[in-house]
Amino acid sequence: MSESLAFDDLGTHGRAEVIRVRGRLDARTSPLLMERCAGARDAGRNLVLNLRHVTFLSSSGIGSLLALTEEFRERGSRVALAETSPTVREAIELLNLEEFLLLFDREEEAVREQAA
Repeated sequence: MSESLAFDDLGTHGRAEVIRVRGRLDARTSPLLMERCAGARDAGRNLVLNLRHVTFLSSSGIGSLLALTEEFRERGSRVALAETSPTVREAIELLNLEEFLLLFDREEEAVREQAA
């Protein structure tokens, strides 16, 4: 695991798996995120990614969030991004990606919607 990206697995709530992501999400660490989320995808669960502690987001990081969203959608599941840090929120808004990414202000809201 990279020292610049860490995951806190908060378990499964109904159909939703919750993961808090901390650190830099860039070209070097994006594959770690994709790998970490593969289990939830393969199990057909929804995913809640809490991005409150993401300190840097590169174009590769954005690409991995979009790729995860598409991979989960293809399997009938969803990815929700919760409590995005100002860095993440600014990048999403700058690129006008709000219509492609499911965003929640609070983790609890995301879990409640994704658990069903």
